[in-house]
This record gives sequence, structure tokens and C-alpha cells, in this order.
Amino acid sequence: MFDQLIVSVTDGMLIGVVYGLAAMGLTLIFGVMNVINLAHGPIMALGMFGVYLCYTVLGLNPFVGLIIVA
Repeated sequence: MFDQLIVSVTDGMLIGVVYGLAAMGLTLIFGVMNVINLAHGPIMALGMFGVYLCYTVLGLNPFVGLIIVA
């Protein structure tokens, strides 16, 4: 029971970090250029798909896949 709580809290914090980074990127672009650029979502999805492919096809650790995709 306690293990599941720790996993749930960790997952929630990590997804919050992802949302926060996306929000900071949108805010930075809008603040500098005064243009609403909605390309952050597709670029993030493409990067996550690349990490997923590295994990499933190549059998790499997701953190190593993150470095490769970045």
C-alpha cells in the first residue's frame, strides 16, 4: 500500500515537472517574441516517442534514450 503511494506521488511530481517545463517554454517564447507558438506540444510528443523507441527497440534505459533524443 505504501509502495503504491510513493509511486503515485513520484509520478504526479514528474508529470507536474513536464507541465511546468512546457508552460515555461510557452511563457518565454510569448514574453520575448509576443507570438503564441503552440509547437511545444508536438515537439515534446516527438521527443517522448523517440525515447519510447529507444527503450522498446534498442532496449536502452529511458534516461540514456533521453540523452540520445535530446
